[in-house]
Amino acid sequence: MLDIKKLKSINPKLQKQVIIDEISNTYIAFLEFAGNDVSSYSLNNTKTGITANISSRTLTRWLQQEVVIIDGIDKGKNKRFNRLENIWIKIAIELRKFGVPLEGLKYIRTQLFDYTVGEFSMFKFQVLHNILLEKPKYLIISDEHEVGFYTYKNYASNVEKGFLFSHINIRFIDFIKEEFPNNNIHIDFGITNIIYDVEKVSLLFYLKTNDFQEMHITLSDEDTRLLYNSSELMKNDNLLSAIQKWEFDSIKIQINDETEFIIEN
Repeated sequence: MLDIKKLKSINPKLQKQVIIDEISNTYIAFLEFAGNDVSSYSLNNTKTGITANISSRTLTRWLQQEVVIIDGIDKGKNKRFNRLENIWIKIAIELRKFGVPLEGLKYIRTQLFDYTVGEFSMFKFQVLHNILLEKPKYLIISDEHEVGFYTYKNYASNVEKGFLFSHINIRFIDFIKEEFPNNNIHIDFGITNIIYDVEKVSLLFYLKTNDFQEMHITLSDEDTRLLYNSSELMKNDNLLSAIQKWEFDSIKIQINDETEFIIEN
């Protein structure tokens, strides 16, 4: 018989190894971006109200049971949930529809958020992976509430070979897109040589999420272009080509009234 208590006691080691294995196969600039201030500002530090359809009573209970966790300084505030937490809440709501109990939700959350290697939690890593690397994944929950992530191709292969036992299948990207309602994640912007350049990864993140007020692209002293939506690039071959080839002087991304991100070339 499977010893669940024993499995849960050794699971952090297994999850840590999973993260290590995935990190070792991920390019350097992505790893740097996953741990820098740009990604943290968007995913960890941008706070909103609750974006999920959940009752105040249920949310209060989840907070008490630590199914949902917020920073102590945000308790009582309207804008207290960061994007990662909002994504998780929506996934948790979906899992409840499949009958996952609160204790199961808490254990799943622990695997996603608390089993870390350095600065990398599995949850943030996979959110960024799904946005940036154009290989969306399924979030798989086993009947013992163990967590796994599979690309669509790997999932289909495992299903065909009968390697997967009973599980819940969550299309992870759908919940990420809800937190970036104007996203252009589906667009291939064709930025080249991205492996070692964190600024290219940062720009791609904002192009994909479309999470900015406006973008000023300075091609030369006398030529600055203004974007309000990254999809506009697909209608301007010359400007898109300049970005793809990194042939510009600077790009200023006005994220909101108080925050901007500047790339100097």
